[in-house]
Amino acid sequence: MSGCMRLSGLALALLFLNSCAPTDETAPVALDPLAAQRAFFEEMSSLCGQTFGGRTILAEESDTTFEPARLYFTVENCGDDELRMPFVVGDDDSRTWILSMEEGGLTFVHEHLRPDGTPYENSGFGGRASGEGSDVFQHFPDFQATEETPAAERRVWRLRLDREYEIFHYYLDRGGRPAYRLVFHLGPPSPAP
Repeated sequence: MSGCMRLSGLALALLFLNSCAPTDETAPVALDPLAAQRAFFEEMSSLCGQTFGGRTILAEESDTTFEPARLYFTVENCGDDELRMPFVVGDDDSRTWILSMEEGGLTFVHEHLRPDGTPYENSGFGGRASGEGSDVFQHFPDFQATEETPAAERRVWRLRLDREYEIFHYYLDRGGRPAYRLVFHLGPPSPAP
């Protein structure tokens, strides 16, 4: 009985809130997933030509990939549908993040190249935007994962632009748990590495 009462109370509250909702003239316009992905791409494009310094705020204790190195990324090679963002870790400039607007939506790929320009074996991993994002946040489940991929190995990348605090966030989750959290300051451009 109490469960029914709670549901009825919730239903009444929702009806009341709905009656107080803004009219169509004042309601915010919700973007469809592809429009939100394009808007995020345009937000990232607005950073073209700038370099941003960052740091690691979370990594597994045994993983020193990004510690104690200085981190930088530069938004460059800005095309209508692709941004190439070299990501420098200390003296290692082998990484490039690639954000692309494709017919099926936004993709985020990690390119790893040797000094001679040939790709490392792990080059090309990344994800396709899931449709859950906005103009300042996108969620990229691993496009290489299949139904056979164990849950503990599934990866999801998240990119977020926080304009209020001038921070760009790079997140990687593995198996639903945080693996990396990197943050970059979006204030005055950092000196090039």
